[in-house]
Amino acid sequence: MSKIPTRSDKEIIFLWLFFPIVIILYLVYKFPTLFVPLEEVKNTFYFFGKSTSFWYATVYTAIVCYFSLRVIIRGINPYRAGVVKPISTYQRAKFLSIFFSQLLLFYLIPFILPYFQEGREFFNDSYHAVNKDAYIYIYNGFTSVGGLIYIFFIVPILAWLVGKRYCSWFCACGNLAEAVGSTTWGQQWVRNYTPRSKMAIKLEWLQFLILIFVLAYGLLLFLDMWQIFISESLITALYNFQVFAIDFMFGAIIGVGAYPLLGTRIWCRYGCPLAQMMKLFGKFSLSQARIQANSDCRGIGECSTVCPMGIDVKSFAYNKKGIYGLTQTPCISCGSCISACPTQALAFKTIFSKRS
Repeated sequence: MSKIPTRSDKEIIFLWLFFPIVIILYLVYKFPTLFVPLEEVKNTFYFFGKSTSFWYATVYTAIVCYFSLRVIIRGINPYRAGVVKPISTYQRAKFLSIFFSQLLLFYLIPFILPYFQEGREFFNDSYHAVNKDAYIYIYNGFTSVGGLIYIFFIVPILAWLVGKRYCSWFCACGNLAEAVGSTTWGQQWVRNYTPRSKMAIKLEWLQFLILIFVLAYGLLLFLDMWQIFISESLITALYNFQVFAIDFMFGAIIGVGAYPLLGTRIWCRYGCPLAQMMKLFGKFSLSQARIQANSDCRGIGECSTVCPMGIDVKSFAYNKKGIYGLTQTPCISCGSCISACPTQALAFKTIFSKRS
């Protein structure tokens, strides 16, 4: 059994600050009335007249954009430990997608553009309670036509064509995981602390249970819209459960706070219902997105070590000499295994790949 490296003094100091900051930040962001009365939230936590949502999105976006842009500018493969190699075309495109999707779609369009369109005063936000459904994406498929088309039609098609590339190229949660995972400490957290045991793989079923819950919750919301035999107390109970247990504790506190302890993809692997839905769609539609091993594999195992989803890539690439994808694993097509392989034994295989 390999020995886990000792953390540096700087990292230990960082962790002592990181954990309480994450907890306090999310408490203030999502539950400000725990600290002050409702009428005092704006005066207490709206710095320079801007909402907590704006400041949270600003810090979040700054972290994602800084680290993703650094990878692009440096042009160095972040997944080869101790080896300076140029970044691949795929990884460059991935980090460009992360940078622009986070900056444009998750920041400038929702937080900056409306003020120019509506002519509102920028530093004078009115109070609005934070949307506490941030991590329960699937419920939107039951409450709007656009959400229905996106969740139940577009996402399945994408999962069939390119697998769960959405998770590593576009998703707001995934953007942070990929950006942090490209740093020196992030790579150490992925390599040394991502759960990889048989029990860890079995626990991936937890994500399926969360999917069942959010589908049931979404269905109740749909039925409630039509006033069909659904009691208000049941919806309120389910809402409170998903707000505290799934959104706050799992999606926020554990999903981000556990980066240094369990790697950068705990939420994506065990919690995110949309990721589980994509996996199921990909599994039952025999997704065309796979990773193919060739005869150059030497069983070194770097591919497994860098995988943030805890996949035993080596067992597919070396022992089985085969292909793996959504039919067997929760692969998000981040490409870290391909970039880390010193013998170039792995490559993507999709419906768009050239036939050999």
